[in-house]
Amino acid sequence: MNKIIFGGAFDPIHLGHINMALMASKHFDADVIFVPSPIAIWKNSSAPIKDKIEMIKLSIQNYSRFSISLFEVDTGKELNYSIDTIHYFKSKYPNDEIYYLIGSDQVNEFHRWKKCDEIAKLAHIIFFSRPGFNEKEENIKKFDMQEIVGKTMDISSSDIRTLKSLKIDDKVIKYIEDNNLYYIKKVRSFIKDKRYNHSLAVANLAYQIAKKHHRKNKDQYYIAGLLHDIGKEINEAQIMTEHFSNYLDLPPFAYHQFVGSFIAKTEFNISNRSVLKAIEFHATGNKNMNLLAQVIYAADKIEPTRNYNSNYMIEAMMKDINQGFKLVLSENKRFLEENRKNINNRLTVNCFNYFL
Repeated sequence: MNKIIFGGAFDPIHLGHINMALMASKHFDADVIFVPSPIAIWKNSSAPIKDKIEMIKLSIQNYSRFSISLFEVDTGKELNYSIDTIHYFKSKYPNDEIYYLIGSDQVNEFHRWKKCDEIAKLAHIIFFSRPGFNEKEENIKKFDMQEIVGKTMDISSSDIRTLKSLKIDDKVIKYIEDNNLYYIKKVRSFIKDKRYNHSLAVANLAYQIAKKHHRKNKDQYYIAGLLHDIGKEINEAQIMTEHFSNYLDLPPFAYHQFVGSFIAKTEFNISNRSVLKAIEFHATGNKNMNLLAQVIYAADKIEPTRNYNSNYMIEAMMKDINQGFKLVLSENKRFLEENRKNINNRLTVNCFNYFL
């Protein structure tokens, strides 16, 4: 049976890793063994090795040809050389063909690796080509490397750690929440526990709605939901005056949505315009709201931890986003009118008039 050794920091493991492993497994008819490195390269932003291991296990548990090996972790060394890892698996699987999966950037550096010639004799070196990256042809030929041709996913673990992207398994998202890892720490530094719990509920509801409707960018729904109230506990005056002076005529309750958009952009490096706009108008609404913005607006009003029964509106959103949004909008309008809340601001009026 062929074996593919797939090493790396996996900090955290993401769908790009899984996609690569699936393609490599199919191409070589091989089992894939994930071998996490114990080194915390990024230190402050890195997760403890025990958490990285658990996230790998969660991500691969439904793939019969995937497994995890803690060989490099169990050596107790901060630095493990690939030649030692190869020797270990050659001795463990003496009758199997061993393939060693490396990144395209390492193709160019492979001649500098410790005992690189011996590694190439003991294992087949395989790699995926990265778009726009030129691998050294001389290294490919010298070490008899094999390229796996297929569509890879442009995902980086660093983007996930900072919340720029969340192309990870659903179970890993939950694990990150439960264990206060990566971006969760930073989000919690901006808002208090009660606001954080609300934001988390909005993020998860928005994600589930997007998933139910097979939205390819469902992670963006989660990100917008998690950050929608990030400006709620910030001194709003200076940011509003400097960056959103055209909205100073709105009621003060609306200011946090604009401040939140600013913080998402400047502190979390969110560049996706739809995410920023969803945050920017989640409280007042806007007649130009797209599906993402509609879901965040609705999820903010109906997330299940609020102190009323919103199940019928959640069910409506799960059935049809557009119709569900109109229901939430009309119910919110009725609530505001019954409680004599001021809704006569231009954004809310235009939103109600356009959609209802």
